[in-house]
Amino acid sequence: MASLAVTVKGQVTLKRDLLQHLGIKPGERVEFEKLPGGELKVRAVR
Repeated sequence: MASLAVTVKGQVTLKRDLLQHLGIKPGERVEFEKLPGGELKVRAVR
């Protein structure tokens, strides 16, 4: 499991291995879905 820091602006940077796992390249988009219990689902927008 990866742990990411939140910047003062509320931003996070996904680590390279996570981006590769999702097949995300620079300029592409990701989608976040809110799940119960304070969890998020992250997926590549295709």
